[in-house]
Amino acid sequence: MVPDQHIRLSQLNERIQDTINSRFKGQTHWVVADVTNHSFKADKKIHYFELVEKSEKDSTITAKIMGKSWGAGALRILDFEITTGQRFTNNLHVLVQVSVDFHPLYGLSVNLLDIDSSFMLGILEQQRNATLARLVRENGYIWKEGEEYSTLNSRLKLPEVIQRVAVISSSSSAGNEDFRHTMVHNDFGYAFRIDDYHTVVQGDNNAKLFLNKLIDVYNTGIPYDAIVITRGGGSQSDFLIFDNYSIARAVAKFPIPVITGIGHQKNVSITDLMAHTHTKTPTKAAEFIIAHNRSFEESILALQRTIAIKSQNLFLGHYKELSQMKNAVLHNAAALAASHAKQLDIIREQIGRNSGTLLHDNQKRLLVASQKALQRPAMLLVERKGELLQLRNAVKTFANAYLCRQELTLEHHHKTIQMMSPQNILRKGYAIIRVKDAIASSAESIRQGDDIEVILKDARLISTVKEKIQYDGREPDL
Repeated sequence: MVPDQHIRLSQLNERIQDTINSRFKGQTHWVVADVTNHSFKADKKIHYFELVEKSEKDSTITAKIMGKSWGAGALRILDFEITTGQRFTNNLHVLVQVSVDFHPLYGLSVNLLDIDSSFMLGILEQQRNATLARLVRENGYIWKEGEEYSTLNSRLKLPEVIQRVAVISSSSSAGNEDFRHTMVHNDFGYAFRIDDYHTVVQGDNNAKLFLNKLIDVYNTGIPYDAIVITRGGGSQSDFLIFDNYSIARAVAKFPIPVITGIGHQKNVSITDLMAHTHTKTPTKAAEFIIAHNRSFEESILALQRTIAIKSQNLFLGHYKELSQMKNAVLHNAAALAASHAKQLDIIREQIGRNSGTLLHDNQKRLLVASQKALQRPAMLLVERKGELLQLRNAVKTFANAYLCRQELTLEHHHKTIQMMSPQNILRKGYAIIRVKDAIASSAESIRQGDDIEVILKDARLISTVKEKIQYDGREPDL
């Protein structure tokens, strides 16, 4: 049976519309709520969403209303995204200004007119500060030093050269491609071993997956020089995973240096603070590693240059000493030879004089003996002749022995002179430097760009001086 009194649904909705318009017309309200079921029509620049309120006890929904935003409201949402770096999407806790609207066809809803950026920034900052305070409070290997944080990982010493690198990133990450391209195509020809460990690197709810991948790197037992965490750009919510307590704690105590390059330009994540080194982008992380290796190479090259300079200076010092010693040996040898020649002449004169005297004396004795012999038996004559013969042999033996000793002395000096000769010195690894056909005993006569001749034991080398560095004889600082 149809009641006599009835109205159409459209009439009822019109009455509801009139009632709501009369009650809420011209009024706006600032509302705190969570965003769900969000969608954006890019062609019309309209946001559709729901605003919900959840219970603090069990997170059940206690209130819900449809919402939309376009025109000036959509522009305010765009300003919000630029200011906070946070994309307007689901699961945001926001403070928004709305007006109430009822449409006969679409029902009750609110129009978003404005959104408070500072409210969102405040919530994120509160959560961030609470996580940082908890990390310091609950972990003895993390402490705050001024505005910086010192962790077990940040206190690790990077290897002198980084070659083996484990990269944790998304399998489709453009940032990881940038990192690998920069590492492989570096200007210095460094070779790296880069192992990829792919996982999800966005969304706080994926923190467990990320943490498991970090554990997988450790369990491989591969002695990586560094762990690199990379990610491309994204909204604020995409980076919430890097503010996760468990991930930050794991990075802080990881036994291998962790380098982050997660592409977040607006601020630094908690994971960045707990890591050994944080950079802005994956490319910057690669550049940091390359620069680290280049620094080591430059220190080795500087050491090489220092060794070359010290060796050259040492050689020049020894060469100068050898030249002085050579001159001294030549001078002393000539003086010694002259002295011995003079002594030989004296000895020769003495021998001649003594021999004459001896012969004369003997002749006198012979005369005496002959006279006596005439008076003595022949036996006495034979005896005297024997004595004369012994005396003559003694003189001859003495003269020969003395001459042999002097010849040995001269031979010894000759060998000494040969050992100190330039040819023998060159065979020992030293060299002679000639500039403009003259031997250079110091660097004063040598200028940058001069042609020099280096004389070795078996070759002459013609070189051009590229650089001249003064050396005062003291050890340079390495």
